[in-house]
Amino acid sequence: MTVFSAPTEAKDYFGNLRQELWELREDLRKASRRNRPRRGSDNKGSRSSLESGSLRVLQDTVKRIQRNFRELERPFLLDPDRDDPDIDSAWAHYNLRTNYCDMDLSHRIRWLRSKSRIVNMAEEVSRIMIRRINAEVNSILLSMQDMERSRQQTLDQIWNMQDRLHDRSDDDGASARRRN
Repeated sequence: MTVFSAPTEAKDYFGNLRQELWELREDLRKASRRNRPRRGSDNKGSRSSLESGSLRVLQDTVKRIQRNFRELERPFLLDPDRDDPDIDSAWAHYNLRTNYCDMDLSHRIRWLRSKSRIVNMAEEVSRIMIRRINAEVNSILLSMQDMERSRQQTLDQIWNMQDRLHDRSDDDGASARRRN
């Protein structure tokens, strides 16, 4: 962590964190859409990867992190009005690359002072991503368990039908032999 490495470090941290925040926000939006009940359906959405309450908390946390991120990134942007897109906007994913100003000594010192907050934000985003992935994996596991139960019930029904058909054919064969 030196003054000389500040220009590349700042661009890397800001760019990666911006990308991670955007991806996480999109993933949480998709999870929210999956949880919504569908028209004409009795169920209340598919088995939720995240309960709606915890999903809401994660979305609010990501919004807070994005606001803090923008505040920290803003002094380093070449043109803060143009390069600070609203991450909510539909075109934000096309504009994840931003133009950062030249890192003079004051910007380098500012970076060194704010780096720990950026690193903390990146760690917080990583923890949220892990929670989201964990919830998705648990949802998949529950769905697979449901499918396995359903498969087992279907197999049991097939075996029962096969046994009944076998018993009937045995009964029909015994009655035919008795008649002869």
